[in-house]
This record gives sequence, C-alpha cells and structure tokens, in this order.
Amino acid sequence: MISDKDKKINLYIAQKYKIKRVILFGSGSKTSGKKRDIDLAVDGLPDKLFFKFYSELIFNLSQPVDLVDISKKTKLSEILISEGIQIYG
Repeated sequence: MISDKDKKINLYIAQKYKIKRVILFGSGSKTSGKKRDIDLAVDGLPDKLFFKFYSELIFNLSQPVDLVDISKKTKLSEILISEGIQIYG
C-alpha cells in the first residue's frame, strides 16, 4: 500500500480538483512486494485539468505516478474499478 502521507496528499489534491473518485491499482495496491510507483485511476476530472492535476501528483507524492482517466466506460476502466482500491470518493 502507499504511505499514509501519500494518501493524505492525494486526498488534498483530489478535493482541490473536485474529483469524483480515485482508485489505487498495481503494485501500490498490494500489501507486499516492491512499490516502484503509484498507479492511480481518476474519475470526474475534466480533460482540460488532467495534466495540471497529474503534475501536482508528480511533484508532491513520494514516488513516480502513473495516472489513468476512467471517466469514460471502457473495459480497462471496468477492470480498474472492480480490482483496484478506492482511496477517495
């Protein structure tokens, strides 16, 4: 899992951008194993704010960040929603 500090930072940034929900997936969602990065899926972020939101995560979280937009229903978004861990929203 990601650190409590990173969760708090993520919560603050998600609230700032009025995100609907944030889902943690990948190695960061597992309790064991090496955490190389933080994989996040975001729902409810306007397209024009995607890179601004992403840059805030990159500059404030303790590890590299991968960000996926799941606002549109796709097979990938369905998998991330069902298998990931919702950490906001």
